[in-house]
Amino acid sequence: MINPTKPPAGSAPTKSTSGLLLGLDIGGTKTAVLLVNRSWQVLGQVIRPTVTSSAEALVAAVMVAIEETLDQAGVLPDQLSATGIAVPGLVESGLGIVKLAVNLKLVDYPLGPVLAGRLGASCTLENDVRSAALGAYRYVNQNEPLRHLAYLSIGTGIAAGVILDGRLYKGASGMAGEIGHVIFEPDGPICGCGQAGCLEALASGTAIARQARERMSPENQDHNVAGALGGLRKFTSEAVFEAAGQGDLIAADILQQTGRYLARAIQMLIMVYDVEKVVLGGGVSQAGQAFLDPLLIELADIRSQSTLATTMLADDKISLLPAGYNAGAWGAIMMLVEQEGDEKK
Repeated sequence: MINPTKPPAGSAPTKSTSGLLLGLDIGGTKTAVLLVNRSWQVLGQVIRPTVTSSAEALVAAVMVAIEETLDQAGVLPDQLSATGIAVPGLVESGLGIVKLAVNLKLVDYPLGPVLAGRLGASCTLENDVRSAALGAYRYVNQNEPLRHLAYLSIGTGIAAGVILDGRLYKGASGMAGEIGHVIFEPDGPICGCGQAGCLEALASGTAIARQARERMSPENQDHNVAGALGGLRKFTSEAVFEAAGQGDLIAADILQQTGRYLARAIQMLIMVYDVEKVVLGGGVSQAGQAFLDPLLIELADIRSQSTLATTMLADDKISLLPAGYNAGAWGAIMMLVEQEGDEKK
């Protein structure tokens, strides 16, 4: 089991620059690079825009970001031990292939081998949410040792990653945790996956923005209701949170409904996987307490209906990642540590 507060077994805690680990979190809009030594000391970190015009342009931009990070730390590529890479979409981890990453415009692309060839160090690839689950596990374990955790990412889409007995659980086909495409409302809106009423179509950042836009459309009676939403030209989840903070009742109603769906998702993760904690992250969660409060109200309502729910759904089982913590990049590094541990067995 990974102990995220200590170096891997067999490695001396040192501040030397030998055996450095590099973590990449390549998102649809930005790429984060994190360089650490075996004492978990951060030697360099850079965030740069992701270039998605072509696979070659993406790799070139990633290499520039890596070089900036290494320069920041004053180290050379040959001092790298390994690189972990987190990307959105479907990946074939063993081969380092991005099977499909729509936001990156990559299809059956050998990103791992390509970057390994450029860096001269092994590269390990994983889906971004599953990588972030490892990063969330590291973060929580620094202050609260545990073995079982679910990470729920709420952003443009919704997905979860699951840590069981200290290890990333992928499932039979590598899709464990895809709760965003579980149907919560059979008559609900059509999801990008083609189904109706998926959690992602009901409670993601995209869904929050869509609901606000629909309720402010001229044909909807809510359009005539005065409030902060009525003055918007562009509807985003951030704008909905801001409007709710200004007392807009329609915005508050949208967020309350979002909290209701997410509370059910948390209940599902806890009941199915029996995890000790559910950690919330992703772009939408960066609204902080404004995001968390409606969700906690709904969880309290669920608890009021069931003794079992009261036992299983305590508020202290819910944790919010701080906005400045890059769970994806840290998870990419933790993935390397887990891999090293397997190789030593």
